[in-house]
Amino acid sequence: MGSFIFGISGIIICLVVVIAPYKILEVMPLGYVELFGYNLEKNGALGVLLVSGVIIAAITQPVAGFFSDKTKLEIGKRLPFMIVGGLGTSITIISLYYVENYFLLLICWMIIQFFANLGEGPGNALLKDHVSKDNFGTASGKFNSLRVAGSIITLVVVLQIMNIYDRTGKEAWFLGGLIFLSILMMVSTIWSYLSLKYPPKEISKESSKDIKSKNRMSNLILVLITFTVTLLAFTSLQSYAVFLIQDVLVLENPAPMLTGVIIVLGISIGLSMIPAGKLSDKYNRKVVIMAGGLIGSLSCFLIIPFHSPVLVLILCSGIGISVGSMFGTIWALTNDVISKKNAGNQIGLLAIGFLFSGIGARFAGILIDYLNNIRLNLGYFSLIAFAGSCFIIAPLAASMIKDEK
Repeated sequence: MGSFIFGISGIIICLVVVIAPYKILEVMPLGYVELFGYNLEKNGALGVLLVSGVIIAAITQPVAGFFSDKTKLEIGKRLPFMIVGGLGTSITIISLYYVENYFLLLICWMIIQFFANLGEGPGNALLKDHVSKDNFGTASGKFNSLRVAGSIITLVVVLQIMNIYDRTGKEAWFLGGLIFLSILMMVSTIWSYLSLKYPPKEISKESSKDIKSKNRMSNLILVLITFTVTLLAFTSLQSYAVFLIQDVLVLENPAPMLTGVIIVLGISIGLSMIPAGKLSDKYNRKVVIMAGGLIGSLSCFLIIPFHSPVLVLILCSGIGISVGSMFGTIWALTNDVISKKNAGNQIGLLAIGFLFSGIGARFAGILIDYLNNIRLNLGYFSLIAFAGSCFIIAPLAASMIKDEK
């Protein structure tokens, strides 16, 4: 059930964290690009590129989810979208090697994002289709652990490839990284087809049942706010990780340190997700989210005065525990709230969270450049403080969700 999510998560995060920053520098030989009469530097140009992707995601995921809810095929209602989305992503991702200017990069990026989200939106609804309500927390932890595992393993491999590209300057290594991602997506899609092509009939019948709730819409909005603010905290740090590590830690080649950060985050996120999910099943999801938020906020604010490589790695483990416990539990909370009948469409609305968090985090690149020009690294430290604040705001929104009687 999680093989597609394993692949698509690894590909998307590699595109955002590694491929996009490298490609931005390649298509901006002058160090800036003119857009609507404004000269964008590297962080601003990266922000615009990534925002274009989340706009596509916010439109594609709920629409694809809506049509998957209505689909009635022998192989299931989610799988057709996952197959088309996965194969489309696998093919179009290679185009990034050939683009030579910023505007072509924007177009290719949006096409890739369309196919990726065409598959991911319906794929995210698999949990609601296949798991009973009493096990949402545990299942969400396992489901999202596969998401994290795919992200970490793929990032580590691609970072090593890009590290060689950095040292040698040979473009064949950049192409090699894209080919690796393409093959991974192809394998994940085929694996999903083989494991999901004959959905159990009893699950299909159960999926058609729905429980009415007068608080569903208000709770769904609060879940969306909680998810958006939490994602904003993590995306803010993730989107500019390469430049932040390179500039704040004064590293000519940030790849080794970034690899260390990714491994620490991956281990801490992965180890915290399943226990947090089990605790949320047994006790209270809101308490788990609150505890995770406090850990994340404290870790962020401590990075500002203590940002040596070793301390950054230690504090990143705190951020990882926070993200793992919060995201795993928020995912379970989402499945508590959404209906079975419209699971694809309603869980696809979380893509709106990607949109708003993407706009907030990625257009922050322009502000980062502005503040960095006022004082050395002021933009980066402001970004970290903002992320720490988000880790406090998100649990407050979750606390307002009404429990079903």
